[in-house]
Amino acid sequence: VNWDRLTLAFRIPAFRWIWASSLAGAAGFQPFMIGQGWLLWELTASPFMVGLAPALGAASNLLLNPFWGLMSDRLDRRKLMIISQSVMGLAILALGILVVNDMVQVWHVLVLSVIQRMGMSLQRTAGKPFTFSVVGRKAFMNATAAHFLTSQGAGLVGPVSAGFIIKSFGTGYLFLILGFIILIGVLALFRVQSVPIKNRATKSFIQDFKEALKFVRNDTSLRAILWTVLVTESLGYSTWSMFPVVAVSLLGGDSVTLGLLGTFRGLGGVLGALSISSFGDIKLKGSILWGGAFLFGLALIAFSFSRDAYLSYALVSCIGIVAVIYDIQANTLLLSLCPEEMRGRIMAIYGIVMTGIGFGSLGMGAAAGWLGVNWAIFGGGSLVTTNALAHMHMAPVVNRQAQKD
Repeated sequence: VNWDRLTLAFRIPAFRWIWASSLAGAAGFQPFMIGQGWLLWELTASPFMVGLAPALGAASNLLLNPFWGLMSDRLDRRKLMIISQSVMGLAILALGILVVNDMVQVWHVLVLSVIQRMGMSLQRTAGKPFTFSVVGRKAFMNATAAHFLTSQGAGLVGPVSAGFIIKSFGTGYLFLILGFIILIGVLALFRVQSVPIKNRATKSFIQDFKEALKFVRNDTSLRAILWTVLVTESLGYSTWSMFPVVAVSLLGGDSVTLGLLGTFRGLGGVLGALSISSFGDIKLKGSILWGGAFLFGLALIAFSFSRDAYLSYALVSCIGIVAVIYDIQANTLLLSLCPEEMRGRIMAIYGIVMTGIGFGSLGMGAAAGWLGVNWAIFGGGSLVTTNALAHMHMAPVVNRQAQKD
């Protein structure tokens, strides 16, 4: 392992505080998704309802992401990060209070899920451009990998911890713990100085967002990357929402099985993030992007046929590795191939595309109820693989652009 490459972004003090905040956010978010899915399954026993919560969050993000992007290109991005993470923590805390007091209803879970997703969307839209401004172009892929290492590390420990906490104490106490962890992470952002935005957006909101859409429309590489993100996230990542159904219906398990699925996916994600970090500034970013998406789809297809818990744990580890490798390249390329003053809006467009996860979760839940969860996952993996193959011809173009920029 090349430690100089691995710790490149951590040499910047401000990034260390940003990373600490993201660690707290990831430690809260990963188990929350497990707990939310399990709570809805307990309340309704419906795969559709398990998928509905992320779908509603996606709908709110679709409406608000343009506004978040414009705010990110006009206002102090650090302050936006503080506000957004606070909203996330308070929403989860409120849900915990309702569950502990036996007051929770399905609509409470859905509404607070939407609020939590709104905060997360603003956090992503403002946070990534702010991190780019703090660490610079050369260290950004390393910083992105570090953030993914954080989220995947939390995914390694968080889900299995969530499973044991749910089994021992219930989902309410899980949510209370997670809400406090996220709010503690907000404190780290007060140690970071704001970075002024050069050429700050000054036109009307509509004109500024149209400008970003035109920029993407005229850039073939950005269009190809965003389309790949849409297909991969909506048809691939949406399978995470079906883990409660897989754990019970296919593997004959319980909340611990559910937690272990998430943990082994997190283990794969950690390995994927470490591998990218240790290579430094990779030149063939486009090739790795579409190659990773292709392997991601194949791994999902294999996972759909598994009925053995241990084999499923191994397969979700492979899924975690290739999914994170693909995702790091997508994030790095999107922000590297656009000007600084437009990064908030590009992240907003990326966020709109990412709502495909929520809508995909809704579709995955409907398909699972109709065809069975195994065939729903098989179909998603097949389409992810097909799309990656269809865009593989763009890899050399993106490789050259990324090296040039």
